[in-house]
Amino acid sequence: MLSVLIALADVGLSVQLEDQLVRAGLAASWDAAQVAAPGAGAADVVVVDADHLGERLADLVAAWRGRPAVPGVIAIGSSRTARDQAPRARVTLVAPGATPATLTAAIHDAHALRLATELRWPLLRAALELPAADDAHPAWQPTLAAARSADLAIPRAALRWHVHDYATPTARLDELRDDRALTVPELDLVTRIDGTVTVQRLVERAPEGPAAAARLLWALASMSAIAFTPEVHDIATAPRRALAELRAHLRARSARLEGSTYYDVLEVSPLAEVDDIDAAHRLVGLRYAPGALAGHDLAGLAELVEPTWALVDRARAVLVDHAQRGRYHDWLRHKLPGLRTVWAIDPATAQAAAASFARGQRSLGDGDVHRATGELAAACRQFPGHPEYEASLAWARYRVQVGSGRDPTEAAIAERAALDDLLLGRRPWPRALVALALLCAAAGDADAARWHLRTALAVDPTAPAAAQLAQRLGMRRE
Repeated sequence: MLSVLIALADVGLSVQLEDQLVRAGLAASWDAAQVAAPGAGAADVVVVDADHLGERLADLVAAWRGRPAVPGVIAIGSSRTARDQAPRARVTLVAPGATPATLTAAIHDAHALRLATELRWPLLRAALELPAADDAHPAWQPTLAAARSADLAIPRAALRWHVHDYATPTARLDELRDDRALTVPELDLVTRIDGTVTVQRLVERAPEGPAAAARLLWALASMSAIAFTPEVHDIATAPRRALAELRAHLRARSARLEGSTYYDVLEVSPLAEVDDIDAAHRLVGLRYAPGALAGHDLAGLAELVEPTWALVDRARAVLVDHAQRGRYHDWLRHKLPGLRTVWAIDPATAQAAAASFARGQRSLGDGDVHRATGELAAACRQFPGHPEYEASLAWARYRVQVGSGRDPTEAAIAERAALDDLLLGRRPWPRALVALALLCAAAGDADAARWHLRTALAVDPTAPAAAQLAQRLGMRRE
């Protein structure tokens, strides 16, 4: 008979649940003293109060699961906070008015899958019905062997919280390889674990089938041989860095373009002619087109790709068609005050900003950074948010600060941070990327400088400033 501890604050509900569970053949008891923290005694399953705990739900659930007996845990609640916090706590949420059958089923499931709530070595051993053992070489191979025939319900339950997480290898995985603890098919799957593929895709595309893959990933994660993270774990490799950057750009672009204009979608001003619009469409496509993103596992952000690109195609279709563009301008005249825009500015102002920018660039080339800063600042006042104008001003401002005695690294780090944020969610702008690369190099981050230069040169292989800096940083042209 399962023992159930009811740790709820509501006396009436607790008494009612206790009666229902006893009638269902469970050994249920209510203890209000354990609503906020585990106390003495043990139970097979604990029912916690999600409405009462609110944002503390995950912490309390973790405390219960950290007890030696590892009880199953379910939550009772109906508030919005409870619904938001239950997935974070990785706990089943049952409504206060649920039928006794629903509640009893949830309790039995929680008990059956209590060892699948976390990915830890002791829980792995217990789930495999193996005796406790130190997490060390002698126990690894027999543990993996037992995992190959584990009840599939446990790996499935353990991995369902990590479906969209990226799997990244750790040093432990190399040790398992060295110990020859993995079979040939398992080694084939392991080679795909590089920090850029989600658990879902690894399981779906495993050579030996999803069941074997689920068991292996569950075991490896519980042995700390792989790490599951909702975002890219780190940017230690070029593929991880590319994926992390794409995810950041896609997320930022979606937020940046909410309530904006077609000019902002393509990042062109009202002065843009058809050729300019087509060129902008191509450049946006280098980063955001479905074809450009198809080779990347974007996890949950994949749902943003099609609507993001549909908006780009729609913007181009409207702006290259004279009649549609005219009607769109009529619409903008009425709606512009309520829209967020960088690019839909007065054409005369855009021309004046371009002239200021050109003068600032010439002054930079002549070495007159103070004059350049003034002209570039004027361009940014007239056209705030333009990537090339803002990036050039950041570089000029850095040079003025260093000339005034400020620490070069400190100045570069500050300017780089602002520019990094400005360029997120935009199409690639080669000159802006060169300025960012210069600031990265000045900040002592040569790897980041090379990374941005590669992007700039991929867009414009003839950019002289990019080529010169690439040579200084020892980059080989690809």
